[in-house]
Parts: sequence; C-alpha cells; structure tokens
Amino acid sequence: MRYLPTAFANLHFAWKLYHYGLDGNIDLDKLDIPLRFEEANMVFALPEEIFGTSDDFILALENNLVIAFGAAAITLNRTLEESKIQRPDPIESENDQCIAVIYQIRNAFAHDIAEPRWKINGRYRRSYSFGGHKIDLSGLDGRRFRYEHIGGPEALGSIRSFAEREILGH
Repeated sequence: MRYLPTAFANLHFAWKLYHYGLDGNIDLDKLDIPLRFEEANMVFALPEEIFGTSDDFILALENNLVIAFGAAAITLNRTLEESKIQRPDPIESENDQCIAVIYQIRNAFAHDIAEPRWKINGRYRRSYSFGGHKIDLSGLDGRRFRYEHIGGPEALGSIRSFAEREILGH
C-alpha cells in the first residue's frame, strides 16, 4: 500500500509532462544535453541529443505515460496481494469483479510494459460491472491494450478509488 500513492502521483506527473510537451513548453535545446551523474563509486553519463526530432520527443513522452500507467496498474494489483486479497473464483460480487479487472489490467502491462497486450484466459473473459464501471474483456485476448477498453485513461483512478473504499476499507 505504501507505494500506491507514489505510483499514481508518477502517473499524474507523466500526464502533466505529456501535456506540457504537446504544448511546446519544453525547450529541447536545454533538456537534451549531455549529463553526468557521480555518486560514491558510480558514474553514469547520458549522451546529448537522444531525440532526433520533436516527434521523437513526443513519442518518448507517450511511452513514458504508458509505462507510468502500467506501473500504477501493477502497483494497484500488488496492493491487493499485499493485503491478502485473493483473486476470486468464481467472480460474482462487484468487489470480485473489481479485483479481476485490476488483475487483468496488470497482466496486460506485466507481460510487456511498453506495448501492453491483453492476456485474458478462462473465467476472466467476460463483461464486468462494478462501481459504475462497465468493462467488456470478453473479446480482447491478444489485442493491444487501449484506454478505451476500460472506459478511458481516468478509469484506473476510479477503479483504485473503488478498490480502496470497498475492498481495502480505506
């Protein structure tokens, strides 16, 4: 549970950074410079000009956003696991459905965080309805993850809120 706020703060930061970049508010000449970090016995150097074009920079911001989203989803699932919440079988109640959806979103990113794909087997191939969410995962196995599949990018925060309130009791 202790990492969940940080994971979602990082996701929100990634969205803000993406928006800031799309609006042209990041000066690549100041950002894309060589850097050298030295600490104790470690030296780490970054090259300059890692972005060939502004399109490459926007793509990097998009990738950063996908990775932050996946990290938040994985952390949300991990929070349930650390709280000893078992994956339900059968999946019946709204809480069961929320737990199953969180697990499926986690799976999509855990197998490839940069290009997530749905990996939905057995009892998880179905429609879900909980806390105002209606999510149909019945025909998504093998398809690339899209925010629209879960009701938009904001849905993960709403799913988190439902899980914290109804399942974790926070």
